[in-house]
Amino acid sequence: MFGDRPIIGVDFSGARSDSATWVAQGWLRSDRLELESCAAMARSELADLLVSSPASAVAALDFPFSVPQRFAAAWQPGAAAMPELWQAASAMEFADFLSLRDRFVALEGEPLRRGDLYFPECYSCLHKFNPNMVPMTFRGMQMLDRLWAAGCRVPPLPDIESDTGKNGPLLLESMPGAALRAFGLPFKGYKNGANAAALRNQVLDGLESGSGVAVDNLHVFRQACLESHDCLDSVAAAVTAVLWCRDPGVFRRPRNSILGETLDTGRSRRASPLALEWSELQAACLEGWLYAPVFLCHDLPP
Repeated sequence: MFGDRPIIGVDFSGARSDSATWVAQGWLRSDRLELESCAAMARSELADLLVSSPASAVAALDFPFSVPQRFAAAWQPGAAAMPELWQAASAMEFADFLSLRDRFVALEGEPLRRGDLYFPECYSCLHKFNPNMVPMTFRGMQMLDRLWAAGCRVPPLPDIESDTGKNGPLLLESMPGAALRAFGLPFKGYKNGANAAALRNQVLDGLESGSGVAVDNLHVFRQACLESHDCLDSVAAAVTAVLWCRDPGVFRRPRNSILGETLDTGRSRRASPLALEWSELQAACLEGWLYAPVFLCHDLPP
């Protein structure tokens, strides 16, 4: 059913030390995931890997691909799509972005993006304390500027931006916690705390059955996943990428409709007001969209 397809799962870090990004690499062969490696690498090394990957590759990356519409309007008035914001991020220093964020949040708070409203585990990408989402958002956007220019594809943006089109790998914004929740597995508490080790064991024990993805050599990486939640998150991201290859229909994708009665999370007031007036697709092209395989689990809201 499937030819060999490169699969990449990324637990991204925006830390200044640049030593905490974990990348799981493998192959989708005969509808089964075979992991090849799982290790930490620098962001520049990750960018090189993605740029050199073929069009058949799918990578799931754990960081917000963009910012809420209201913040975007204050930062880059008139911007209509993510690439404009990625380019702006590449042209500035993190200290300047952080200063802009601090001034904005002091007046406007920390709005969520339109798509984040579906996920109670989501923090605003402008959140700065425990967890600090700002460095990973900013440095991730800088990396995406290079990747987009190199021809990588980023849903829900159109693949064809010019006559030459885009023929690079497909990059999905993902979040391991949202995927684990869809798999019916522990999605909180497995990173730190007294029960972290037991919860990681539960995740590893149930990852294949919960996701429906066979990982032929998961046992080889089990100890590394038990020792590092970053390693475990990169493996969960790789499984997410496999599910996209198998059937994008199990993911909630942005609809070309405005906020309606189908979204009843109690979090609408925390989104950018204009993003609530736009269609989901229009908002997602500017703010990004978290892709999680929510339709695997029937007791979650659609």
